[in-house]
Amino acid sequence: MEWRETHLPSIHWAPRGLPGTFRSLPGWGARIAVEARFGFEIAEFAGELVIGGGGGGIVDGPPAGQGRGVLLIPGFGFGDASTLPLQIVLRAAGYRVFLSGILLNINCADETVDDLVAVAQRAVVANGGEPLLVVGHSRGGMLARGLAVRRPDLVSRVVSMGAPLNYEFAFYEIPAPLVGVLQRVQHRDPKRRELRCSTPQCRCDYLAAAHRPLPAGVDLVSMYSTSDGVVDWRACVVPGAKNIEVPGTHLGMGLKPDTLRLILQELAADFNIRSTTGTNR
Repeated sequence: MEWRETHLPSIHWAPRGLPGTFRSLPGWGARIAVEARFGFEIAEFAGELVIGGGGGGIVDGPPAGQGRGVLLIPGFGFGDASTLPLQIVLRAAGYRVFLSGILLNINCADETVDDLVAVAQRAVVANGGEPLLVVGHSRGGMLARGLAVRRPDLVSRVVSMGAPLNYEFAFYEIPAPLVGVLQRVQHRDPKRRELRCSTPQCRCDYLAAAHRPLPAGVDLVSMYSTSDGVVDWRACVVPGAKNIEVPGTHLGMGLKPDTLRLILQELAADFNIRSTTGTNR
């Protein structure tokens, strides 16, 4: 696989910057230990002021969003409630937040993108016809790209966090049981079984379009952590995208204050580009 051959091709588990205690564990143990830091990241977010007012908080200074619309898409197995930290930060920064309507992100990706198209259409209308910024975590990042490929007129920029955009099944042990259950449930439907849904051999429209370059005018930012214990970070480094390494766990990627600041910077950069070129695309 090209994405794996590019970075550390000789090993399956490719972490960087792990403390020595983690490096001494077996691969699966290190991955679980890494993600166990998620609890500390919750505390880190809670302990940082969202609105700094000059005091160094996540949102430090006047709101820069100017009411631009941002659609948030949660990760695999989660719903909109999991994006609450991002919602808080984005609203504080002056953005208008739209939610995906996903309660549990385990449905067929092709059908979910169809649903997201409808959500995005309503959001664009509600926001005066301006294309959306879309931020997705993990599977949410993959769905965000799918939305942009299917309806580029609705999307201005995609920011993904920990999304294996090069290969959707580049994950380790932690999500594997849920993926197995999902496959068994979906394959009860003869059509989904024939299309081999939720497998690397899936033949649905979503996966067929997944690796096409994004249309002109839609930017892709892929954030990844080299100490990710859920997704192989090498699958998140996407040719042609703006790839940004961030610290922390997979589960806590949307909680790290520095990562949230980077997301705000990337959303603001899109606004500056559109303003400079004088376009809405």
